[in-house]
Amino acid sequence: MIYGVLVGVILRFGVHVPASMSDVILNCAVNASPATLLVNVSGRFYEYTLKGEVSRGKGHQVQDDEMLRKVTFDPEVFFNILLPPIIFHAGYSLKRRHFFRNIGSILAYAFIGTVISCFVIGLIMYGIVSFMKVVGQLGGDFFFTDCLLFGAIVSATDPVTVLAIFNELKVDVDLYALLFGESVLNDAVAIVLSS
Repeated sequence: MIYGVLVGVILRFGVHVPASMSDVILNCAVNASPATLLVNVSGRFYEYTLKGEVSRGKGHQVQDDEMLRKVTFDPEVFFNILLPPIIFHAGYSLKRRHFFRNIGSILAYAFIGTVISCFVIGLIMYGIVSFMKVVGQLGGDFFFTDCLLFGAIVSATDPVTVLAIFNELKVDVDLYALLFGESVLNDAVAIVLSS
């Protein structure tokens, strides 16, 4: 949290956003928002990837939008930079003998359990969303794939507190290996499902 506060203070007060609006194009002839935009500028092609709408503001808000773009967290940074050391440390500190003795149960819980959990949560969410559309509380498009994405995100459980209590109480090593192995592998399954 301290790191986030420091980065926020540096970006807010230390980064100067130019006030010039001469190079900003405020409108474009595209009716929909494509995922990737290929622009030809004097024979040189540039590819832009859509990360989402910043705001529906007018031209004078572009300066604030630039700051918002700088402080927006990119999930690729988490998946490619922050998550691998956590998983590698977990795998390095694991007692391999107990992990591989229970590999069948761990894989069953991690793969089959996470997929079942993803679909059950997705179906429940789809039912709730469909009901809210019928009642008139929700407008717009909401698809089953959106509910499955939510189910994949929620299915990735990390029982860190349970593992800490297990470690403190010195529970059975096989039970600890089952819970720890499943929690490490279901993160990987949830990442694949959400992708």
